[in-house]
Amino acid sequence: MLKMNCGLSRKIGQPDYGSRGAMVHLEVELSAELLKDPEKLRRQIRGCFGVVRQAVDAELGVAELEEGEPARLPQVGLERRPPSDPPSTPNQVRALHAFARRAGADLAAELRRLGVTDAAELSRRQASGLIDGLKERAGDRR
Repeated sequence: MLKMNCGLSRKIGQPDYGSRGAMVHLEVELSAELLKDPEKLRRQIRGCFGVVRQAVDAELGVAELEEGEPARLPQVGLERRPPSDPPSTPNQVRALHAFARRAGADLAAELRRLGVTDAAELSRRQASGLIDGLKERAGDRR
């Protein structure tokens, strides 16, 4: 058995130099067999961090954005990639970068919320949902 610890703490500034924060740490046991499949182990780690990130966001009420913060993209069709869903295409990756620039969005932050660091790690369905959200945010109705 392997033990994995992951955690995240985040603070949000408040008026008059105040802040509020949340912290979540998890310890999970994983099969030692995962050491034989590094990609599967990385997916387990990303999944754990995704759960922790969502818990912190929920605790801080990130959906209730403060004035001046950018709106989050719609999360339609952006659940974690099932093994049967093929990976995003190079055209989708290029479109994600183009629409993120057009919308003034932080693509890296959106990818982190999905538990990935690169748009190429998304599934076709996830990439499509994110492209649609970016188009809507950019006001592009094509």
